[in-house]
Amino acid sequence: MVDRLYECLGVDKRVSHFFEGAKTNAIKRSVTDFMIQTLGGPAEYRGRSLQDSHAVIEITDYHYDCWMQNAARAMRDVGAEADAVDEVTVVLEPFRKQVLAHHYKQQ
Repeated sequence: MVDRLYECLGVDKRVSHFFEGAKTNAIKRSVTDFMIQTLGGPAEYRGRSLQDSHAVIEITDYHYDCWMQNAARAMRDVGAEADAVDEVTVVLEPFRKQVLAHHYKQQ
């Protein structure tokens, strides 16, 4: 699902500029581990905190919404049922405050 997510993000002109460069594969691995752990799987996320890893990126609620839309699309594209997409969306939404902590401090 994460591979499909990054395909979607890569062509979404609203956010694609955030997902360019040499570190994309490392970020995909971290996102995969984070998603598996967050959704109850066995992977253990060992990356930086969401606040720290997003502090230098100038993202807003708009960009988070775009990411969430692409995540839902990617899940549907790989065959997830509508209920599963909704459940994952509900699980991921509360992370908005952590991802955007730096943005909210700037306001």
